[in-house]
Amino acid sequence: MIKRVTKIEKSKDYDDIVELGWFDMKKPNLTATTDKGVNFIVKAKFSHLHEGDVLIAEDGYKIGVKKGEDEIYKLSFSNHIDFAKIAYEVGNRHQPISIEDYKIVVLNDVSLQDIIEFCKNSEIGVEKRKGYFKPNGNAHHSH
Repeated sequence: MIKRVTKIEKSKDYDDIVELGWFDMKKPNLTATTDKGVNFIVKAKFSHLHEGDVLIAEDGYKIGVKKGEDEIYKLSFSNHIDFAKIAYEVGNRHQPISIEDYKIVVLNDVSLQDIIEFCKNSEIGVEKRKGYFKPNGNAHHSH
C-alpha cells in the first residue's frame, strides 16, 4: 500500500526516514521509498522539501527527510572563454548550476550529456562523483 502524505512539519520525531537527492526535494509530485521499504506519495502544494522536514501520512506515519548525495560533474577550466561558453550552454538548458572560480558543478542529467562529452574531448577537466549539490541562487525556479 502506498501512503499519501498530507502534511509537512518540522520535528525530531519520526517513524522512518527517506534520503532524497536535489531534484527529488524540488518536486511537487513525488513518489519514493523509505529506508524501511514504505512507499509514499507527495502530491501537494508544498514548494519543496528541506532536510529535517517530517512528512506526515494520512494514517499518522511520520517520515523524516534526509538530503542525499547526487551524481555530479565538476568541470574545471583553464581559461575564461571556455568557462563562459560552457556556463552559457548549461544555462541555456535551464539546468541548475554551481559556479566557483573557474569551476562549474552540475547534476548528472541526460540533457547535459553532449556538453559533458564535449568537455571530456577538450582541455576542460571533468570529474564525475557523488556529492551534495548546492546550486547558486534560486536555480530551477518556476516562472
